[in-house]
Amino acid sequence: MAIRKPGLIALFDVDGTLTAPRKVATPKMLEFMKELKKVVTVGVVGGSDLSKISEQLGKSVVNDYDYVFSENGLVAHKDGKLIGTQSLKSFLGEKKVKVFPQGWDKTYCLRYLEEFQEIHFFGDKTYKGGNDHEIYESERTEGHTVTSPEDTVKQCKALFMSN
Repeated sequence: MAIRKPGLIALFDVDGTLTAPRKVATPKMLEFMKELKKVVTVGVVGGSDLSKISEQLGKSVVNDYDYVFSENGLVAHKDGKLIGTQSLKSFLGEKKVKVFPQGWDKTYCLRYLEEFQEIHFFGDKTYKGGNDHEIYESERTEGHTVTSPEDTVKQCKALFMSN
């Protein structure tokens, strides 16, 4: 059995990275992620709320991954337990907004990952203006641009599962 690499986490966007945009993950992808979790710590960070991420990755998503960050990391789960939440409503009251306050992009989740020296982020919208750009460009992460769920598998196998 493979030994997990300490101090390393593979962090994934959902849409376009683990699933086709707004679709459900394939059984093949879910099985691959279970295999990957045997060799590295695995986290998911999505812009959607937990119910949407659960629709895409399965109802047991918070137990299937080491970390699950929904709403760009404003709601954080580790090992199936809620470890942090930051509500836009508490920040802004009842006002409706279409943007997050500065710093409330996907990099917000990094505050929960201090124990990791090596953070690999995989996303499809890593270009300037894309919702993966800030975390992809962060000095704390090693960013990887993917073109599809199949490309995600290919890159992860090359990085983490080749001998």
